[in-house]
Amino acid sequence: MATTQNGKQPAHRPSRRQHIIDAAVRVFGVKGFAETSVQDIADEAQVVPTAVYYHFDGKEELLELAMRRVFDQLNAVVEKARPDTEPGDAQGLLRVIDAVWDWVEKNPDEARLFQVQIASANGNVKLLRDEFEQRHIQRAYDYLPEAATRSPRAAKARHAAQALAVRTLISTTLLVTALRAEGGPLADLPPRAVQQAVRSTALRIIATEQDTAASV
Repeated sequence: MATTQNGKQPAHRPSRRQHIIDAAVRVFGVKGFAETSVQDIADEAQVVPTAVYYHFDGKEELLELAMRRVFDQLNAVVEKARPDTEPGDAQGLLRVIDAVWDWVEKNPDEARLFQVQIASANGNVKLLRDEFEQRHIQRAYDYLPEAATRSPRAAKARHAAQALAVRTLISTTLLVTALRAEGGPLADLPPRAVQQAVRSTALRIIATEQDTAASV
């Protein structure tokens, strides 16, 4: 394998592209976008900075590609656990929760990047995030019961309640992982106990919505 005089690999190797994205995922997840430089990513990838610029315009493009990887992976995990063609039910929801949990356990670098960047996204990354959120918001409505309402005001209130339930389901499933990170408030708790709490909370939300629908 050819190397430069400083032991780093040359810029032109096509295989370097994915390797550099791997490094960007790790560095952005630890340092965030603002504090990361192209030099940091090059050092992590063990390449010279020209290798980064040979394949990418700069760190903005690298962040977009890194986040696209995260969203694509999560989309695939959720779709496999409960395909769009299957109706949403409690068991499907639990499969999704467990699948996302397993993804977080097996992909700590991507999970950390998601946690760091999801709230501060802008530009193309914000567009990706918004598309991702809308997709899963619509999927989450599948788990909630439909209910006929007697008036437009009641229908509006019902929609608002369901929207809150949907966002709570998504946040409970994904963002609790941030609380389990090193130094977080849930870091010292047994992982399976936290996972079971997430599952129980999700089922309770569904049960509450079912009770509400039945009373409308």
